[in-house]
Amino acid sequence: MDISSRVRFDTPDRPGKSRFAGPARGLLLAAPAASTVYLAFNAGGYFVDGTAAVAVALALLLVLRVTLEERPLGRPSAFAAVAILCLTGFAVWTLISGLWSDSWGRAIAEFSRVLTYLLALVLFATRARSPRDLRMMLRWFALAAVVVCGVALASRLLPDLVHSRPNLANSRLSYPITYWNALGLLGVLGTTACLHLASSAREPRTLRVLGAAAIPLLSVTVYFTFSRGALLAGVIALLLFLMLGWSRGLLVALVSSAPAATVAVVAAYGAEQLASRNPTAPAASSQADRVLAATLLAMGGAAALRAVLLSLGWENAPSRLSARARRRTVILAAGLVGVALVAGAFALDAPAKLERQYDRFVEGSRVGSRHDARSRFTDPGNNGRIDYWEVSVDAWREESLRGAGAGGWQFLWARNRPGPADAINGHSLYLEVLAELGIVGGLLLAGAILALIAGMARRLPGPERPVFAALLVMSVALALHAGIDWDWEMPVVALWFFALAGAALARADGEGPPPVSPARLPRVVIGLACMALAVTPALLFLSQRQLNRSVEAFKRGDCGEAIDAALASTSALPVRHEPFEVLAYCDVRAGKPALAVRMMNEAVERDPEDWRLRYGLALVRGAAELDPRAEARKALRLNPRSSLTRSAARRFAGSSAPRTWRR
Repeated sequence: MDISSRVRFDTPDRPGKSRFAGPARGLLLAAPAASTVYLAFNAGGYFVDGTAAVAVALALLLVLRVTLEERPLGRPSAFAAVAILCLTGFAVWTLISGLWSDSWGRAIAEFSRVLTYLLALVLFATRARSPRDLRMMLRWFALAAVVVCGVALASRLLPDLVHSRPNLANSRLSYPITYWNALGLLGVLGTTACLHLASSAREPRTLRVLGAAAIPLLSVTVYFTFSRGALLAGVIALLLFLMLGWSRGLLVALVSSAPAATVAVVAAYGAEQLASRNPTAPAASSQADRVLAATLLAMGGAAALRAVLLSLGWENAPSRLSARARRRTVILAAGLVGVALVAGAFALDAPAKLERQYDRFVEGSRVGSRHDARSRFTDPGNNGRIDYWEVSVDAWREESLRGAGAGGWQFLWARNRPGPADAINGHSLYLEVLAELGIVGGLLLAGAILALIAGMARRLPGPERPVFAALLVMSVALALHAGIDWDWEMPVVALWFFALAGAALARADGEGPPPVSPARLPRVVIGLACMALAVTPALLFLSQRQLNRSVEAFKRGDCGEAIDAALASTSALPVRHEPFEVLAYCDVRAGKPALAVRMMNEAVERDPEDWRLRYGLALVRGAAELDPRAEARKALRLNPRSSLTRSAARRFAGSSAPRTWRR
């Protein structure tokens, strides 16, 4: 059957306008939100298989667009084109960093993540911009955030219904994303999106009511993450939204939702058992019931008040002031508020207090939240971040042009950390990129992010100001938060940015050259090129799934299955070291130490800077009655503060060499 009989095209408005129609268009617009939900329940996309699956899906959507849409090749706006070029350069630079890091496995894993963001940007930046489509995408994202945060809050208030595993900081809500700060940021982004829905006159009345109702739920979820960074991002987002998206509707939405959200959060704050190390214990159940009731009542109250205020129609009444007068009024009001805040700050001796808090931030490392997570909100400690940032800066100074190589920050930390604390990410996207990819990578990444934010700011004036204001505020909040955390490694909070920014910065019909409708052969060629982009993440996905199966089997003691899965993993992507590591330890268990040494050497060749592999090689060489001392010393040099490498170096150096050691 001819595929044209199954897919229709919608071109009713203007000559040259083309977009998916019906289910195909709906699938495309819902893709970023669906990816957010999928990633949320797959550790936020932190592990390579989750991100790789999304990359493959986006590549296939791009293939469908190119092959099925009538005029698929729209020219992106100048800002979007700059962002695409910079992000493409960043992806290529990430991949080729394997040349100097000697670890193609790490480079490919990091490349796959960047490719995911790039595909999302290209997929939507090359379509004709439609305000209706952009609003729909933001609605879908708001729904995704509410769903994820609703499930997260249920795991705290209804633990018998929604089960979650304990984590490293069990007092802090992290399910299902597994990282509390990322969940808190998602709640802040969702709150901003819902505040837009509750306030925009272009949204249906039902959505305005539902948007107001969702804000208390999102606020309580953010609170239970006890994330100071998310709280700061939320305050900044609210202030920016008040300045950039000010309208009567926004004032009405705040009146409807802010008091209700405050009541719900105050009720949550009073539940001290829910902030303890065992928040789902039976002793906390009565407090959980009270917080649940308060949250539901707050949601209902916000919805009812928003509906009542909608019925009054005050926000839709015509203004007697001109647009210019309204702008002057807003600027004057903002200035008066600013003066009042400054005067109040000096009256309350805020500068001196701020200086003391800054000193405590610089000098205080770990934040004390062991027994009561609520104390985090008044503790200015940096939680080790200054140490992370100093290691990043020092590494960049050593290799300022190209960096140490993609994915190598954790080994820079292991080698240069000032204390025993372990860390994998640098808790600052920008400093970590400088450490790993040098000034070249830093400039490319900064160019992509700034071009997207500047492009949205450029389009802020106009009839679509509410939706552009919401997107701009969300983007700024993400960009700032990424400077103090590892949001880049959590696509659940980063993927939407590239998709919705691409849709916002695409050219509208009539802007620039019309979209191109290529012939069948060019479509096929472009489609094949898009499918080729999906090959690397597809292989990475298959490799990781087999590796996961191998590790689980190894933990169970089933080395037969572990070996089979590890071999399948390395067959899919031979450049990764992890399957060879599993093979080596299984060979030791099987009484084949010589083969174990060979497998561990294969792993070391694929990532020579990984101290864990050097340590493992020392162990298997000892089991094979070969001299392990050189590898133990290398492991100690790569991680001098590890108790494992220290004890191994002492043990092997202090023992008499067996006669069977051949080298």
